[in-house]
Amino acid sequence: MNNLPHVRPATETPHPLGRRAAKVTAAVCALGLLATATAIPNWTGAAGPAQSPPSPSSTAASRSAVSPCLSPAALTAAQLKARAQQKLDPLPTHLPESTPARQALEAVTVGPSGCDAIPGRFAYVHLLQWATDTTIAGNSTTTRIVLFEEQRWRADDASGRVIRSRYPTDQQPTDDSTYHPGELDGPIGPIAADPAALTAHIDATQPRFLGPTAVIRGLVSLLGWRTPNQAARTAVLAVLRDTPGIAYHGSVTDRAGRTGVGVSAASDAIRFLLILNPATGELLAYERAALTPPPGSDRTGPLVDDYHLFLVHARATSSGNS
Repeated sequence: MNNLPHVRPATETPHPLGRRAAKVTAAVCALGLLATATAIPNWTGAAGPAQSPPSPSSTAASRSAVSPCLSPAALTAAQLKARAQQKLDPLPTHLPESTPARQALEAVTVGPSGCDAIPGRFAYVHLLQWATDTTIAGNSTTTRIVLFEEQRWRADDASGRVIRSRYPTDQQPTDDSTYHPGELDGPIGPIAADPAALTAHIDATQPRFLGPTAVIRGLVSLLGWRTPNQAARTAVLAVLRDTPGIAYHGSVTDRAGRTGVGVSAASDAIRFLLILNPATGELLAYERAALTPPPGSDRTGPLVDDYHLFLVHARATSSGNS
């Protein structure tokens, strides 16, 4: 019997592609994602790199300057290969000392995003994901990292399109799949802009009564496929603020070099981290880190086994190439 490689799913729930899709294969080694200028273009597109967002203590005047909505082009096969071959730090993101999220997040006011004004029936999400690909042979396991790039279009009726590329390819070509109404998993409609309704949406993906880690996983499942407006982003912060067990970590840098604020929760030696833009509330990155090696693993210490870097949340009038 052949021993087939297994790619850990992005979260502990199925990939939100409906009946016609496989589970998401996206976990990450915490690979510091600052691009080398000679190999990889700026993640924010031709207009240049994004400015680091201000800290929660930013003045109202600085918040009034809304950055434009910049969307990077998809990587070429050569660029994806170059990114995947970078020698980057495999350790979990270093976090400043934590404080309870409730009081700290009360100081964060969600401002407008340059992407809020873009119309379109489709939410458009462009992201990179690093996946742990585990091969089991007899009593031993070996782990490698696979890099995925995904462009996702999702309409409120759960129709849409997904373009996925990977490296190494393992003779798997780029996948381009279209989904009809109702074929994408998750709640129908846009992400809720009311904390109570958002809690119900989270319960539909990761039951909130399971604790703070379920809230983070549920939010990632929703935000990975939807573009929240300013009101919805405010609701996201309200849910995080009102969830016991969520920790706030102040300034944290994502794998694209952007500075945000970190919120996390841990259970069974697994830490779940969100990095948010403190000026807009937009999700910059998500990290799942195993703080101790799993039994029987070839790992020797803490390792990030799931990382999503969100390059843009915007909207599109069609599900054509963005």
